[in-house]
Amino acid sequence: MNLTRSALKNPAAIIVIVALVMVFGFMSVLKLPIQLTPDIEQPQITISTGWRSAAPAEMESVIIEPIENVVKNTQGVTKVTTNIQRGFGNITLAFDVGADMQRAMLDVINNLNQAPPLPLDAIEPVVSAGGGRGGPNTASLMIKTLPDNANTDLGLYQKLIEDVVKPRFSRIPGMGQVNLNSSRPRELRITFDPMRTASLGLSIADISSTIARASDVSAGVADVGRRQYTVRFSGQYSVENLTDMIISFSGDRPIYLKDVATVENTLVDRFGFNLRSGQPSYYFTLKRQNDANTVALLDEINIAIKELNAGPMKAAGLVIELSFDASVHIRNALELVQNNLGLGVLLALIILWLFLRGIRNTLIIAATIPVSLMVAFITLAAFDRSLNVISLAGLAFSVGLVLDAAIIVQENIVRLRSLGMDNNKAVMRGALQVTGALFASTATSVAIFLPILFMKGIEGQLFSDLALTLSIAVIASLVSAITIIPIASKYWLKADETPDPFAHYWEKLTHLVMRLTNSTTKRFNWIAALLGGSILVTMLMMPKTDFMPRAPTDGFFYSLNMPPGGNVDFIEHEFASLVKERLAPYLSGEKMPKIKSYNFYSYGSGSTGGFIYADDPTRVEELMQEVRTKVMANLPDTQVFIFRGSMINVSGGGNGRTIDIDIKGPDIESLMTVAQAGIDAINENMTGTTAFPNPSLSLSEPELKLVPNDQRISQAGLTRRDVANAIRAYTSGLFISEYFDGNDRVNVILRGKQWNTPDELASLPIHSPLAGVQTIGELTEITRTAGPTQLRRVDGKRTISLQVSPPADMSLEEALNSIQVSVLPSMNALLPADSSILLSGNANEMANAINDMLKNFVLALLILFLLMTALFKSAKDSLLVLLVMPMAVAGGVLALNLLNVFTFQSLDLMTMIGFIILLGLVVNNAILLVDQTREGERTGLSTHKAVAQAVRIRARPVYMSTLTSLFGMLPLMLMPGVGSEIYRGLATVIVGGMTVSAIFTLVLFPSLLRLNGKDTAVDTDSRKKQSNAAELNTEPTSLASNH
Repeated sequence: MNLTRSALKNPAAIIVIVALVMVFGFMSVLKLPIQLTPDIEQPQITISTGWRSAAPAEMESVIIEPIENVVKNTQGVTKVTTNIQRGFGNITLAFDVGADMQRAMLDVINNLNQAPPLPLDAIEPVVSAGGGRGGPNTASLMIKTLPDNANTDLGLYQKLIEDVVKPRFSRIPGMGQVNLNSSRPRELRITFDPMRTASLGLSIADISSTIARASDVSAGVADVGRRQYTVRFSGQYSVENLTDMIISFSGDRPIYLKDVATVENTLVDRFGFNLRSGQPSYYFTLKRQNDANTVALLDEINIAIKELNAGPMKAAGLVIELSFDASVHIRNALELVQNNLGLGVLLALIILWLFLRGIRNTLIIAATIPVSLMVAFITLAAFDRSLNVISLAGLAFSVGLVLDAAIIVQENIVRLRSLGMDNNKAVMRGALQVTGALFASTATSVAIFLPILFMKGIEGQLFSDLALTLSIAVIASLVSAITIIPIASKYWLKADETPDPFAHYWEKLTHLVMRLTNSTTKRFNWIAALLGGSILVTMLMMPKTDFMPRAPTDGFFYSLNMPPGGNVDFIEHEFASLVKERLAPYLSGEKMPKIKSYNFYSYGSGSTGGFIYADDPTRVEELMQEVRTKVMANLPDTQVFIFRGSMINVSGGGNGRTIDIDIKGPDIESLMTVAQAGIDAINENMTGTTAFPNPSLSLSEPELKLVPNDQRISQAGLTRRDVANAIRAYTSGLFISEYFDGNDRVNVILRGKQWNTPDELASLPIHSPLAGVQTIGELTEITRTAGPTQLRRVDGKRTISLQVSPPADMSLEEALNSIQVSVLPSMNALLPADSSILLSGNANEMANAINDMLKNFVLALLILFLLMTALFKSAKDSLLVLLVMPMAVAGGVLALNLLNVFTFQSLDLMTMIGFIILLGLVVNNAILLVDQTREGERTGLSTHKAVAQAVRIRARPVYMSTLTSLFGMLPLMLMPGVGSEIYRGLATVIVGGMTVSAIFTLVLFPSLLRLNGKDTAVDTDSRKKQSNAAELNTEPTSLASNH
């Protein structure tokens, strides 16, 4: 089907199609979900469970390990990571990218059914997709009191938060989860007096069993006359009359529960706290659904916040603040890319005008830009992709590319007109002559981008949007060039041709190139210098590799490794108040850099930290240094870890800039010794690097270990279980049963009055059947010891992980090399024989990604070689064209090194992909020169003349095409701002590679092409016969016209 002929016959149809494309393109832009980056995640399934007040060791042996055993062999699992804390644990199963997660979820649930039964008061396992609680938060919110509200315990407002706040946010379209992180469950707490209970001859077992048996029972149905009755035994007490329950008798006198205990429906004990800029706060997080538009969702969240703050929150003396608003970063980053895209288009059009010197010519060619971009938007919407920094950067890169086809078509039309051809014929033939060549050129470009589209792993998720937008934009530009340009040229382009203002420069350039390559020695020297120099530059100056690009936010995290065993009140009054006092002048602006706001949280000594937001995003590093050296300095017995926040969050991999050193083995103490040696080596040899141990390196969580005296227990007529239950009742409380009042279900907990010292615990009484009242100290031996605060298991083995975060100016490869050379030897020297050390996390991901990149680079080269061999019908010419690659790569490497003089830029995944895209861009110029030379030779010209003609004719389109592409991408490379770090390396590689190849291609290829060519024609007559053809052949009709 001839698209040009059809378009010229029916221009109205083309206009309608263009209008429809613009309409649907705008609709797609409005419909596309807005994100910062594409979804980059390692598919994960998390199983969370808990057991009231259980120590990490009991959680591991009774709850976690049995579950881990049944799920770890689920098909497709690549890694099993388990984290255990007091009373809580979770198992995270990681799968390969692209795994069937619906089937995996069903497999995990089926396997869980085979796990042994859990204790009655354990929390049933909850299976969820995603890491932890589903990956990065869309928003973090804090509820705090208004200045005129004196209450500091936000637990008092929990019912309001559960009944009003949570439902309001849950109703927002696109909302996935509302997690009330500060939520404290309610419990029906029965607090008894140990002394009075024992003196009345009551055992804890008597009380608990009596309460547990007080429940409603259905007896069935009974026929009474003509009616049927349901018979129910109403045995359950209400909270109000529970104390009237008779639990035993003393002689004939009943002993009521109220004689020995009190009952209250209350919140569980406080297990943590949050501060927002120094004020007590209630913390909760929001997560979006997978297909939700982040920015639109956050707009709705802000509306809900205003609504609640004006109504129920204000009435209760509370206010909700948005702690983390992702839309601010996303909007700023996208706005920057959009501005760069617009600036790139403007610069490209200015370059076009400089070459064409005609407003109409320039605008006709420019018409392909909006059409191609709108087609790309429609495609993104059709493939359920998002509008993000990377897809928009792809569009910005495509600006120069989409102009090329239009330039070629219009130049050919203008050339044919200048030869005196009729306007209608010139338009038709001008487009038809170059259609095949343009198709071939587009095929080579798309062939390079397609392998990227099918990449696996995280890099595939990251780059598929880029490859898709580039491919579709280039294909759309081809169709636009052979349909829209002929119609516009026919009806709008003036007949008179503006002479090329740079014609004499192209002549001078041709003479210079021919003079530089006019002897065999010069040619060999140029070839050796350009190719050898390029290879040498690439080998010596290639930057170190990295995994994810940097995308720092305007704040940073801090984590405090505190003395073990500190309770919540101690941390709040001793540590949090000190940090609050030191941060106050920065918050008020008395000291600089000013802090916008900060969060401080603590859930025990093993989990304390926060986030600080800088008022000036350009002074974050300065503020980090100030906090490290002044605010967090000299905190007693505390290690402080500070690391910059990142806009890129890899689910399961943090910000993509950390290395995990997993130390596995059965003996936790020896693992801690090895880990400490690793931290010391990192501090000594890797300046600025933080190594955060998980769990903390101390078995110093204070423990009171009660060892049973079996002889005394048996003589008293008790069992170990009786004593264990008594100890539980005297400490955090003994679970009895559940209580349901028709609305809420709560645990019923039997708990003694609190003791404050081990001696008080030892003196607490237990009533025994045979020996009367005994004390805990008589039945057990109490010893002070220490145990782990947390436990971690990787792939079924106890593990301590060191999370190594290199500084901003150190690449992941440099960090890995330093670890291999300076850290691992000192760790291996202390490693027991039954233990092992493994580098994991982003280190493995990076190695796999680089292998995939290399394979794709080779595949792209192979595809290009085969395509060009088919087009040229010559493998030799295809190889000649590919020889431009070393120069392009060297140009990219030089540009990266130049950029590193001003700001740090490593070879991250985004930068690597630049080299593959570069391959598709720079070969076009080489194709032009080689094909034009062969065309000249076929018309009878000598190699010398054919090369000279190719340089003269092709210099203009080569530089027009290269400069429009370069200036289209230049803003992405040069303009600083939020998110610019993500694509800056990619733009730098392309700009550098295209610049170097454009300058030196015109020297390298004449040298290569003239190596074996004869510089004189075989006979003069033949030359004369062909001279007219040679003169007319100023704009070829072959593949050479593809750019």
